[in-house]
Amino acid sequence: MEKEKKKHPYKLLDNERTVFNDEEQRRQELRREREKQKEEQLHALKLSMQSGMAQAMKEQAQLKEEMAYQYKLGNFEAAAAIQRRLDPDVAI
Repeated sequence: MEKEKKKHPYKLLDNERTVFNDEEQRRQELRREREKQKEEQLHALKLSMQSGMAQAMKEQAQLKEEMAYQYKLGNFEAAAAIQRRLDPDVAI
């Protein structure tokens, strides 16, 4: 690198600033920070949704087992109530 400087002292390095526009640079930094913060929030939201979905799936599996148990016992009213809870769109 030192040899290149000696060979071509008039060439600017890529990391040297040629324009000193601090305001624009600060705006870009703030924009990047906002974008990073949005990405982090989105990632956190996705993680919370996944954990919520997993919990809902576990609960649904437990309800299905309970419904099958109630049918075996002959308690059709309780089984129907669980069925309505599992599938609220179906009219019974």
